[in-house]
Order: sequence, then C-alpha cells, then structure tokens
Amino acid sequence: MKVLLSGYYGYGNFGDELMRLGMEDFFSKFKIDYTLALPKRVSKDTISRFNLLEVIGALFDSEALIYGGGGLLQDITSSRSFLYYISTVRLSLNLGKPVILFGNSLGPVRKGFNRWLLRTTLKNEKVYVFARDIVSYRYAKCLNKNAELSCDPAVRYLAKFQVLPDKQFDLVLVPRKVQNVEKYDILKHYFNNIIVCPAQSSDIDVAMKISRRLGAECIEQIDDINIVLSTILSAKFVVSERFHPTLVAAYFGIPFVSLENSKSERFFRKYTNRREFFAKDTVDFPKRFEQVISNPLFLKEKMDTECDDSFKKLYKLLIRIKSSTT
Repeated sequence: MKVLLSGYYGYGNFGDELMRLGMEDFFSKFKIDYTLALPKRVSKDTISRFNLLEVIGALFDSEALIYGGGGLLQDITSSRSFLYYISTVRLSLNLGKPVILFGNSLGPVRKGFNRWLLRTTLKNEKVYVFARDIVSYRYAKCLNKNAELSCDPAVRYLAKFQVLPDKQFDLVLVPRKVQNVEKYDILKHYFNNIIVCPAQSSDIDVAMKISRRLGAECIEQIDDINIVLSTILSAKFVVSERFHPTLVAAYFGIPFVSLENSKSERFFRKYTNRREFFAKDTVDFPKRFEQVISNPLFLKEKMDTECDDSFKKLYKLLIRIKSSTT
C-alpha cells in the first residue's frame, strides 16, 4: 500500500516535525510506502506540495491522502492556508482517493464560506477523522460517522525515549508573541537558570529579545528538532506559548504552564479538568506556580495507551481501504 502524507512539514516547526516523525515511524514499522509532501521536492520519495501536477501524480499513485496531525483546517492563522489544505482534500476526493485526517484539530474557522467548505467536506463518507481533541471530535461526529477521538501523532515518537537527559535548566521558556516582552520579567523571581527555546523559526527574533532581557541563553539553531526536544527534556519547568512543548512536558511529567494557547486547553481537556496549567498571561503565573510544581501532570501511560489504540485503528482502516481497491 502507498499513501500521500501531507501536513505543515518542512518549515522547521517543532510540533509539526515531531508529528511527522511519529507518522514515519508508523509507516516504517508496518511497511507502508509513502510519498511526503514538502515545500519543495528533495528526493524521489517527496513532492512539492505547491506543484499541482506533482500533487495529482502522487494522489494517482497512492491509495489515500493522510494529513498527519496539526491544526491545518483553521483560518485563524491564514485563510489562504486553510483554502490550500481543504482544496487538496477535495482534489483527493474528486480523484476517488479517501482522506484520513489523523491527529488533527478542526477550527476555529471564522469566515462563512470557509465554514461551509469545511462542513461539506467533512460530510463526505470517504473522509475519516481522527480528532486529537474533544471539541474537534464532537464537531466531526455530528457530520460524519467516520470520526474517532485520537492521539497526537507526536506521542508515537516520544514513546521511543526511555532515558531522559539530566535536568540542566530551572526553566525552558518557549515564547511566541512579539508584543510586550516585558511580561516575562516576572519569571526571574522564580527561576535562576533559564533558557529561551523558540519552537519555530518565526519565533527566533522575539526569543532573542526575551533572552537578552532575562540574561538567559537562547537557542537559535532549531532546525534539528531533537535539539529542541532534548532542551525541553532537560527542564525542571516549562512555560510555553506553543502547544507541543506542553505536550512533551505533560508526557514526561515536567511541570508546565501554557500561556494564551486555546489549542493546549482544548487538547488537555480529555485528560484533566485542572485549569492551573493554563494562564492567559504571566500575571496569572504566581497563583499557578505552586499548584503545578507540587502536582504536575504525568500522562505517559494514558497517552501511550491512546496512541497504541489510535494507530491500530489507522492500520485497520488502511487495510480496509486497500481491500476495497483490489
């Protein structure tokens, strides 16, 4: 069997590359051939996702399109990216190829036309949704019986780490927004050895500004996601405005606070009703710090079980798809 694997891959985004590695590990174990869609073609097993002829050719050569994790179908970041991903889904369906949204979140979608596109697309019986959060699952389930509550694909890669590095940093800070870098000053009252670790290239400039202000080290070479991952795993505490660093922290039992990130809140709702892990800003940090550090989330067992179940369901689905085409 062969599939086309697509997502927000190839841009140096820590979370998306972590999910890609999880998907590729699954394909390798079960000997599933795949073509990887990247910003540009780099080998015979990849295509440029912006080259329509290459995309069509890869779909013809595959038995399914898989979006391997992430919040792709939303227009908050960009309506243009939403239209790209939803158009590729519809192109696959028009070519008679099923689409699997594995470990995806859905929305938010603000524009009326985009909401219509999402709704009508999800109603297609050849679309299979493995939603990684409860909100997305409930929405998909209202439209399509082929909806499952799923893991995040990154968990499969995290499960490979049995021995963690020594704790080198009191705090790993993963920033995002460029406005008001002064808000992070409060963290100096709680932590001494701080490292600022951007999770994608667009965050490097703000990370450097914050590191200078805090007198902290800053990681600039983030192309190797294992460097970013090992940095997070070396932390005694994580404060993050990006989603996947909080997932890593929760998986390995590292105390964390997620700042201004509705994606994190939606995701963790299926694991806990504790709200102290989520803050709108650093002004809320003091009241959460003691609660979090004294009783962190440690979700490895739950996430591993969910991951194993989700990938088994994916494998069975691929077998059914393969059988229906032979």
